[in-house]
Amino acid sequence: MKEKDGFVDYPEQQMILYVEKDDGKYGPMQTGSFISANYMEDYIFKRRNLEIVLREQLYKNDISPVKYYMVLEELSLSELSSRAGIRKSRTKKHLDPKQFGCVTADELRRYADVFNVPVANLLQVVLVNDHDIFESNFILENKAEKISVQHASTDNPYIVLTKIEERK
Repeated sequence: MKEKDGFVDYPEQQMILYVEKDDGKYGPMQTGSFISANYMEDYIFKRRNLEIVLREQLYKNDISPVKYYMVLEELSLSELSSRAGIRKSRTKKHLDPKQFGCVTADELRRYADVFNVPVANLLQVVLVNDHDIFESNFILENKAEKISVQHASTDNPYIVLTKIEERK
């Protein structure tokens, strides 16, 4: 690849490419990521929509919290089962909201470790109000005194909806 062909204007994510210089020698060149520059917005849009669809299914008790996180983390049943150290047949049961009630506290902890979330997040949905739109998000530091927290029930008996708003 020639040096002029390797340049991508995307300062948010830089990378090093080894390209052919104008003098015919090969060497490093710092440039932006082509994939990030051209596909990141589409990926974020699709990911946000997937999360919204899955959250609605979770509220309606169509999927379990384990299925919700498994799909978001792009894990297969075998991967999740192996990482959690839980039999595949038992993990498959936990994907069904009707069977999720038989999960033990130890199994919840194992799933939470795999998904890298607190155990409580397997049993509640936390939404943050961002300009009158509630979205799943992490609470930014140093805003605790400006935040209001509300809890609401859902059709799923194991899920509590938690809404967090910044007080005005």
